[in-house]
Order: sequence, then C-alpha cells, then structure tokens
Amino acid sequence: MIDQIAATLSEQDGFVVVTHVNPDGDAIGSLLGMLLALKEMGKTAVAALGADFPQSFAFLPGSMEVMVGLGPIGFDPSCVIAIDVATHDRIVPSITDVGKAPCLINIDHHPTNPGYGDINFIRPHANSSTQLVYELLCKMGYNLSVDVAKCLYTGLVTDTGCFKFSGVTSQTFQLAAKLLAPGVDSYDITQSLFEELPLSRLTLERLMLERLEFLLDGKLALSYLNIEDYKKIGAALNEGESIVNRLRETRGVEVGGLITALTDNSCKVSLRSKGRLDVSSIASQLGGGGHRRAAGINSSTGCQSLRVKLIELVEKSLENVSA
Repeated sequence: MIDQIAATLSEQDGFVVVTHVNPDGDAIGSLLGMLLALKEMGKTAVAALGADFPQSFAFLPGSMEVMVGLGPIGFDPSCVIAIDVATHDRIVPSITDVGKAPCLINIDHHPTNPGYGDINFIRPHANSSTQLVYELLCKMGYNLSVDVAKCLYTGLVTDTGCFKFSGVTSQTFQLAAKLLAPGVDSYDITQSLFEELPLSRLTLERLMLERLEFLLDGKLALSYLNIEDYKKIGAALNEGESIVNRLRETRGVEVGGLITALTDNSCKVSLRSKGRLDVSSIASQLGGGGHRRAAGINSSTGCQSLRVKLIELVEKSLENVSA
C-alpha cells in the first residue's frame, strides 16, 4: 500500500494530518514531519490536535503551526492522514469536522490496528510510525530537510526509549543515521526530551511512586492518579505516558500499570511490560489496545472495578506463560 499512498500524496493536494489522543513523541514527530514535508513539496496542508500542543515537544519545528481542533481550514481536503492511531475512535480531532468525506490514509505500527482507512500502511514490526513516514517520503522522492529529520528522529528516539527497548536492530540505527545526516544534532533533541523536564512531571512521578503497590508476588507494579492530581500539579495528561515506564524498572516486575481516574465513571490505564506478557492482549480484553510491551485502555468502567479485572487478567496471563 505504500506505493498507492505515495502516488496519492504526489498527485493530490489539500491534506489534513491528525494523530491520536494524548499524543506521545512518535505521534508528534510523525505529525510534524509529515506536515512540514508536504508543505516543502508545495502542498497545501494543515495539522491538528484535539488539545493544546504538548509543551515537552514545543522545541520542534512546526509546533506553532498545529491547530487545536478543526475549525475553518480554507480549503476542501482531498485526504485526511491519520498517523500512529491504532483505532478509528482514537483519532482527534474528529475528522467529521472537515466536511465532505475525503480519502482517509491510515499510517501506523500498532499490531491491533484493524485497517480502518481507505488506504492503509500498517507495519506492526516497525519501531515507530516515524519510520513509516520516512519510508513513505523516500518513496515520493522527497529530499529530507533538517526540520523534517529533526521531527522524525524525535519520534524514533522516544518510541525506542533512546534505543533501549526491545525490537531495536541494526536497521534501527541505520535509520537513525539517515535522520541525523541532514545535520540534526542528536544531543540537542535528547537534552530537550530528557534533561529539560518540567517540575510538574517530577512531582507527578513522585506521587505515582508514593501510591505504588506490588501485587501478584511482585510481578505487577500498580499505581494510580486522578485528574485532580494533574490539575493541582499543573501537569498535562500525556505526562503520565512517560512516567509509567518507571513501574517496570524494578527487578522481578513483569508488568507496570498506571490507572488514572478521569471522572467517577471513566478512567484510562497505561500498561508496560518487559516482554514476557503481551499487554496489548490484556488491554484488548478491556476495550484497549497497543503493542506487546506498551498498551493503553480508555474505559467508562469505574476505576475500582477496572482495577480488579486488570489484576485478574494479568494473573491469568502470568499463569499461561508459566504453564
């Protein structure tokens, strides 16, 4: 499908680029990389998020161009490009706001993605969606600029955990080298990502660790936050997506989980695994999805009820891998 998408982007004009709710580095890097590349190719394009742009990625070129919501965009788009979005209902802002139904292009690396687009480019074994964006742009004959490379490299760095997560291969480092080749300063990016963190993130992490429980003989590390914690601290909701990684770092832990209460009847769960357990399988049984080592759930079930179900599913998964 990459050839079909490359041809569509080359032949058409007028694009809306979107990603998922609570975007991470891969989502933001993919969104900005695609937006800037299309505009450099002389295309008319806009990018939009469902909420304010995450300040942790404000150092990236193009960040000031991203819209919040889809108001009047001044043209009739030929295509909506959804990047790094596992399921149609996680696309934000709602693409129904663009008016008449344009072609929907789905670019993603989540194994649970059902292929909801009119044209789909899904590769579950890719390290990041930015990898797929890079391959697509190369297929179009695009000459990588420093700005686009910086955005795509940010997505690769964040989704590989600075190249420490499983699935990193020699091809991953070859891609990193290609993204650095236009003149990108790797430390400039990693310093912005990991050494210039807001105090709110550290405060949020401390609160998460204070509430940490070790369950199932220490194999499940589980903690919780609520929306009022975020408001009181002044933290963005997507900051929980990075601190949850701390929960799987303890020896003996197989799964780390962070439950965040949004209202009395809704919550979100972020799950991380060292790899023996497939947390995307666990999440899918609770209405979520993701990757084997990183998955999430958005649920209208009360947090306590969801917590009980989650523990049961993790326990069952542990029994299955031990059998």
